[in-house]
Amino acid sequence: MDELEFKLRTQKWDLILRVALSLIKFGTIAAIAWQFRLGVEAVAGRETVANFALALVADLKANSVISHLVLGLVGATGAGYGLRQRNLRRKDIQRLGNRVVELEKRMDSRRSSSSLTVDGRSRPEDEP
Repeated sequence: MDELEFKLRTQKWDLILRVALSLIKFGTIAAIAWQFRLGVEAVAGRETVANFALALVADLKANSVISHLVLGLVGATGAGYGLRQRNLRRKDIQRLGNRVVELEKRMDSRRSSSSLTVDGRSRPEDEP
């Protein structure tokens, strides 16, 4: 088997696999759409739990105490998520920072430091 025949065979298999993956992807999307259509058709014109849930949400909006509690819970959750992400980012900077400094020193041994802390924050005396 020469090189040209090998390339032709690999291109053929590559094309077959691409078509198969596309069929799987779009077939899955079509199956999901079909099932969704069947679900909508089954509840069309009937009283459902969705109507009850919508009425419940509307009643909760009318009750300001509950809505404020829900809003506060969502806000606190978002703030907690942000703080956690900041801490994880600082840990990554600290973990990777020493490697970057070492590589920069290898490239230019006379390189001066940026005077950032080990976790990437500015020095306390530089902050306003």
